[in-house]
Amino acid sequence: MRNRCAAIGLALALATAAQAQAQKPAPPPSPLSAAHTADTPEPDDSARESAWDAYLHRVAAQLAGSGSGRDLAFAAILINLSPRDKSAVSQAEGWRQDALERAGQDALAYQLLASKAPEDEGEVRSEAARRWLALEPSNFSALMQQALGPQELLVAARESRYADLHMYDGVRWMQSALLRHPPTAQELQALGGSPNYRLEEGAVITAIGIWTAFPLTGYKTLLDTCKPEAMGKTPAREADCLHVAHLLTQRSSTVLDEGFGLAIQRRLAKTPTERAAAQARRRQLEWLMQASAPLGMQDGGARFARLLADPSIHSEQQLLQRLLKDAGRPLTPPPCWKWRPPRP
Repeated sequence: MRNRCAAIGLALALATAAQAQAQKPAPPPSPLSAAHTADTPEPDDSARESAWDAYLHRVAAQLAGSGSGRDLAFAAILINLSPRDKSAVSQAEGWRQDALERAGQDALAYQLLASKAPEDEGEVRSEAARRWLALEPSNFSALMQQALGPQELLVAARESRYADLHMYDGVRWMQSALLRHPPTAQELQALGGSPNYRLEEGAVITAIGIWTAFPLTGYKTLLDTCKPEAMGKTPAREADCLHVAHLLTQRSSTVLDEGFGLAIQRRLAKTPTERAAAQARRRQLEWLMQASAPLGMQDGGARFARLLADPSIHSEQQLLQRLLKDAGRPLTPPPCWKWRPPRP
């Protein structure tokens, strides 16, 4: 399962490799070899996957036992990342239904249900999205989850004033939930964890992996709706698209949103000056992402975890800028710098 591999397999691999690498003068020859001593064989992939299954199902059961809407929603996510059989999938569906009933005024619980429930649970997703938007009626990110048609979305977005996916709020909470139920020494050994594995850093990397493993909806539709050749089809569409672009570039909390907003602005630019401004800002965003990428995993991920724990940091852009500042790196790219897409 793609989501499972992205969120779970890589999460511990990154955490253990990064944390073990911080203890060694040279990088390890393979991502997981740093997690083991020379006389300890690495567990094979199937054994590691089975260990992940067991760990996630234990944590899910303990979270669900609390009875809170948010815990139930997260428990269901963990089950779906590692489904053992039909009964486990059915159990996750039941937990989501219970979460929907118990979430109350918890916007994050509804967001977890709306954006991370399986697509075949459309009723749960749509009801959770509706309740999320009711709690945050000015949030364009909540509006994007409403499965509206292109024109409906743009018209409704006229009332939006910001775009907040609450990514770091969600990651911080997931980290805290995982820290409530850390892997035992036996589980960590089965998972391939290093003796130097640090729980806080490992939990935050796992939480990031889980949060980003699920696709976000609506962005392709938005780009298709706001391409230049679509502007003449509906009155006021250009103004609506530029309003959405403003929200994504000026009032958003992730580099993903900012990137999509800049793409719309670049497409709809009327003059070379406007186009150059959008391109320059896109270049700066690319620099921010690329230059900060290796910094977060230095010291075994401790730097990233420390910044994430800073309550003054709300957006992804803020955290990446802090990584650069703390490392003495410039926030703007050198004149000769060119974006290098990451290797697949």
